[in-house]
Amino acid sequence: MTAEVTEDENLVDPLIRTVRCDRADLDATCVEVTRQAEAEYVAFLRGEDAPLPDWLWHLSRATRVHHGGGAALVQCGALLVGDDDLVEGIEVPPSSPAARPSLRDLTVGTYAVRRDLFDPGGDTPASWVVVPMLLVRRRCDGPRGSGAERSAVLAPAHRVPGGIRAVRRGHRPPSAAARKRSTPRLISVVIPVRDGAGTLPSQLTALARQTTTVPWEVLVVDNGSTDSTRAVAERARPRFRCLRIIDASDRPGESRARNRGIAAARGDFIAFCDADDIADPGWLAALAAAARENDLIGGSLETAVLSPGRADESPSPMDAQTDFLPFARGANCAAWKDVLTAVGGWDERYRGGGEDMDLSWRAELCGYRVGYAADAVMHYRLRDRLPSLARQKWNYGRSGARLFAAYRHAGFERRDGRTILTNWCWLLLHLPDLVRSPARRRRWVRYAARLSGFLAGSVRQGVRYL
Repeated sequence: MTAEVTEDENLVDPLIRTVRCDRADLDATCVEVTRQAEAEYVAFLRGEDAPLPDWLWHLSRATRVHHGGGAALVQCGALLVGDDDLVEGIEVPPSSPAARPSLRDLTVGTYAVRRDLFDPGGDTPASWVVVPMLLVRRRCDGPRGSGAERSAVLAPAHRVPGGIRAVRRGHRPPSAAARKRSTPRLISVVIPVRDGAGTLPSQLTALARQTTTVPWEVLVVDNGSTDSTRAVAERARPRFRCLRIIDASDRPGESRARNRGIAAARGDFIAFCDADDIADPGWLAALAAAARENDLIGGSLETAVLSPGRADESPSPMDAQTDFLPFARGANCAAWKDVLTAVGGWDERYRGGGEDMDLSWRAELCGYRVGYAADAVMHYRLRDRLPSLARQKWNYGRSGARLFAAYRHAGFERRDGRTILTNWCWLLLHLPDLVRSPARRRRWVRYAARLSGFLAGSVRQGVRYL
């Protein structure tokens, strides 16, 4: 085994150094290197760990903020990826464990530790703090989709006598300075589609009318269509400088199709839209302008054109969202290709909803800047038929429980008991709406399907997200 101390030229102060170990477990060699490090704190990287943006900046700031109070160990989360470099999940340690933790319990994931904890015979009371961000990219050791990960631990002979005696609550530093970028060299527009022959022509016509001066290409990603979708795309080729049809029929799911689009994209900036919507002429130009100061961008969804009379169902714009963190909707978003690659692309375990929230939150917790381009307008089509609408809201509810299971330690909170009770009482009191009018029936079905999805998702994920 070998271990080495490295330095980060972008680190803002010399308080912390990095120790990289070439194995998953931190044995005597690594501990000895840590003792000899000429810094008050050391941050561990194991094996093939890849630091994400500003990781040492966040760890170092956490040690400074809590240093006066004796914080001895700073933990953070890890982004887990599989052999195909696609996301397998995230790992965020809880900020308030139920029992008093030992150092063995705390050395899960990437962390910074005060060097004197490794001194022989040390028995100094120590506290710890969690930075609920994903600061390192880690190869997942388990099978795909399991989220399994073997944790780095200190050998028992090197545990701090007395363990960790005090616990501090979670702490999130502010984001580091935004990374300035230039105008995209080439934009790749990715359209996932399955049996979209009836609506795809309108979207392709709208894309052909884009006003941007940045070169761009269109990738129609076929997710197993059985209608004439491919023929529709073929007929549209003469309108575009470059239009390609990408096959993604091996596995159903929009996330699968989007990931195939990312892999095939030639552009350094990738925009996503759906086959049943219509892009405003200035859509791509607005996204390209926002790309100079953002890593991932969400645009606005407008429903008056394709779904008139249903303003109450319009999706909330990013600057009015009240969820855990703002998120860019999959029907209208864009990101730099290197960012999508770094965060592991779209999570293919989300089906029918929630994948856009997961991508945005994952990117932001990895230290990337998520922004909003209000003038990047997409005319959005709401579900018209009740069975289709109910299925969509059911999937949203199930995805909500999955999101809670993944992000609860990062700060995503469940709804309070009073809100849950109020929601279910409303459903019972408004049962007569099912026969009063089509509009009221539609509203009741939307709410009922989503609440039922919360229940089903909670059972499946083993969490209480009602």
